[in-house]
Amino acid sequence: HGAPQERAQVLRAGIDTKRFSPGISGDPVRKQYGLMKEDTVLFFMGWLYKFSGLKEVALQLTESKTRSLKLFIVGEGDTYEELQQMREKYHLQDRIILAGKKPYEEIPALIAASDICLLPAYPREPIMQDIVPIKMYEYMAMEKPVISTRLPGIVEEFGEDNGVVYVDKPEDAIAKALKLIQDGSAKELGLKAREFVQKNSWDNITDEFEKILEQVIKDKQDNISANIKTS
Repeated sequence: HGAPQERAQVLRAGIDTKRFSPGISGDPVRKQYGLMKEDTVLFFMGWLYKFSGLKEVALQLTESKTRSLKLFIVGEGDTYEELQQMREKYHLQDRIILAGKKPYEEIPALIAASDICLLPAYPREPIMQDIVPIKMYEYMAMEKPVISTRLPGIVEEFGEDNGVVYVDKPEDAIAKALKLIQDGSAKELGLKAREFVQKNSWDNITDEFEKILEQVIKDKQDNISANIKTS
């Protein structure tokens, strides 16, 4: 049955905000992959599950006339070959970048090269209902706005107006990205994302954890003292 709810506390995931800092330049990565300054780069990293929503995002990109909109994917997995085939079929080698798997130490610079990050997973996929991938914190720490499908765990963790904007299905991600670009709100959302994550840095999480432990010890000592007095 576990502990009573009133005695349980939940700490959010933490992130190293020094390693993942908006001060890191993405220019070398953009140059490496032929991304121009005027390009808007949508970024995803992680295992390419079939329910990741990336095929749907890529298909919408084929229909977009905004040539400066690019999809930059880091990772490997179930849909990698299908994405390669789509890129060749629709002649999108310059608009869909498949970078493959990369070492963890390169991740901050790769995120820095992007403008908007994505989590377009199928919202009804059972495995995606309650998870909060650490990459969400990494994206946000880099001051990047995130477009996510309305996954319950993500909505509960980040809520509204904290740098994450929601779409009902993966197919809506491209239209949402274009809207953020056109109304100029991407930068403001990125600042809100960083602000949210800074409250949940490893330093702050550690401080909060220490306070909880101190309170637990104090409560235990108080209980012992009370038992001694009544015995």
